[in-house]
Amino acid sequence: MPEGPETHALADRLSTLLVDETLTYVRSIDPALQRRRGLLEGQRVLAVEARGKALLTAVEDGWTLYTHSHLFGFWRFVEDLESLPDGAPPRLVLATVRGVAALYAAPSISLWRTDELGTQPYLSKLGPDVLDPAVDAKALLAHMRTPRFARRTLAMLLLDQGFAAGMGNYLRSEVLFKAKLAPYRLLQDLTTGERRRLANALLDVPRRAYRAKHDDALPPGKDYLAKTRAQFGFEVFERKGDPCPRGDGRIVEERLAGRRLYWCKGCQT
Repeated sequence: MPEGPETHALADRLSTLLVDETLTYVRSIDPALQRRRGLLEGQRVLAVEARGKALLTAVEDGWTLYTHSHLFGFWRFVEDLESLPDGAPPRLVLATVRGVAALYAAPSISLWRTDELGTQPYLSKLGPDVLDPAVDAKALLAHMRTPRFARRTLAMLLLDQGFAAGMGNYLRSEVLFKAKLAPYRLLQDLTTGERRRLANALLDVPRRAYRAKHDDALPPGKDYLAKTRAQFGFEVFERKGDPCPRGDGRIVEERLAGRRLYWCKGCQT
């Protein structure tokens, strides 16, 4: 599943194609959504943004298209409708004079009144988005005081979109390594300093991963990342058996919360 950095980068790509252009053609494999395509066709696209791992495409007249790729969904971009590949049909097609975006295999596509997005089931449960410029360490530290998070392990929490939206499996391993925290630790047992390290890592790692997807100039509205390093590489994820980058042992692989996790038992305590 694409994580927050990939979803935000995809929003940038879709924005280039769609924003400030009129949707000349809309097609959905879902009959109910296809019947409502008139709410999108002929409308100017106002914005494409990522929230957590979902994409929101807002048009004039107050409607927003919600899409979530989940595990298997993916987008393809072509110059025109005739260039769409043969085979399984896309679940959604959006076209402007700039080109065509087609979404395949994604199970979650729906149309919402923009002013009612707060009631959308996935969006309504999201915690702070680690790539939202309005989210800082102070906001994350305050969110950590939410009682329902207290007795959960960090390995579980860092996959919970209600705790930190946009997080995912590779980010989980890298954030815990950056924060020097063991995955079995309970949030309630962290010291003030450890919570601060976790909050800073939750911002730093995803933003570096996103920044690395833009080799030069950042997209409009992403200037808050200007001082973020563009380099990003896995320090522990999928590095089972490699020496710890800090020189404190070797990277181990475990399956926690149903997903692979990589960490160093020497430096993560």
